[in-house]
Amino acid sequence: MELKRYDEIESFPFGNLEIRDMTPSVFRQAKMAEVEVPIGADNPPYAAVENEKVYVGISGDIEFKVGGENVRIRRGDVLVVNRGEQYSYHNGGYEKGRLFVIQAPA
Repeated sequence: MELKRYDEIESFPFGNLEIRDMTPSVFRQAKMAEVEVPIGADNPPYAAVENEKVYVGISGDIEFKVGGENVRIRRGDVLVVNRGEQYSYHNGGYEKGRLFVIQAPA
């Protein structure tokens, strides 16, 4: 068993985002993290070559652009970005956004 306490994990900056790595030490390939997206912040276009990503909305209103299609993620929404798909996201809302992301090899 492994327990990771949220309050004991320090976040770190990643561009204009804040990342809190929640990956259990027993995971060899998959990764898990919380991403804080301040108002006005964005993640520039990117295409993961090796991983699929699952984004779960925790709070806020984050606008994703995936393969040319716009979609908004809110609390409880789940978005899967397939390996090789180009995507980006932006917080154009009125509150800090939070996402939970799981990355796994395709």
